[in-house]
Amino acid sequence: MADYYTLVTGLPWLPEQMEKCTQLPLSRIALERRLTLLNETDQKVLRSAEALYHPSLSNMQPDQARVQAWQQQVDQLPSETLRQVVGLRLEIQTLLAALRYRRRPDTQAEHFQGFGRWTQWIRQHWKEPLFGLEGRLEFLEHWGELFAQGQTGDLQTQVDLYLWRQLLAVERSHHFTLETVVCFVLRWGLAERRLRSDPDAALNEFQALGDALLQHSGIQQRLTQLFEDSYR
Repeated sequence: MADYYTLVTGLPWLPEQMEKCTQLPLSRIALERRLTLLNETDQKVLRSAEALYHPSLSNMQPDQARVQAWQQQVDQLPSETLRQVVGLRLEIQTLLAALRYRRRPDTQAEHFQGFGRWTQWIRQHWKEPLFGLEGRLEFLEHWGELFAQGQTGDLQTQVDLYLWRQLLAVERSHHFTLETVVCFVLRWGLAERRLRSDPDAALNEFQALGDALLQHSGIQQRLTQLFEDSYR
C-alpha cells in the first residue's frame, strides 16, 4: 500500500475557495515527483480519473463508444467515492451538452446520448426549460440563466466553482487516502486550466468540449443519416 500519509502531508496547500487561487503552488513536474510515492496500481487509478475528469479533445472515440467507455472506466475505479466524484463531473457535462444540443434545429430527444442518471430523465422531459431538474439540482436555475444569456464563460466558472467545492468536501472527509490524493490532483487541474486560460480560450474550450460530447456520443452521426446532410 502506498504511504498516503507521507504523500498527503507533502502536498502543498490549495485555497478552499477557487477564486483565491491566483497561482499554482507547484508545477506539474514537481507534482509528478510527489506522486511517485503512489504505487503502480494507484497511479493507474489517478490517470484514469484525470482523463475522465479533464477530458482531452484529441482522445475522442466515435459514436456511442465514448459514453460506453466512460461507464466502463468509471465502474473500474476502486471506490464508490471516486466513482461518484468522476460520475458527477460527466453527468454535468452531459447536462450542459443537452442544453446546447436542444438549441440545434431538428433535434429529437431520442437521439440524445449521455452519461449517468439524468440522461433518460432528460429525454423524458425534453421540452421543459431545464428538463424538470431544478428541484433536484440546486445550482441549475442559475446555470440555466447564464446559459440562456449566452454567458458561457461565467457558466464555466460557476461549474468549476461547484466542482471545486465537491472535491474539497471529499478531501476533508477522507484523510490520508487515495481519494484525498485524487481529489487534490483534480482540483489542481481545475486551477491549472483556469490560470492558463484567458477568457476567450476558456470560452473556446468550454464550447469545444460540449461539441465533442455531442459529436462523439452518436448524435451527429444519427443526424447526418436522418437529414443527409483538450506550465511549469
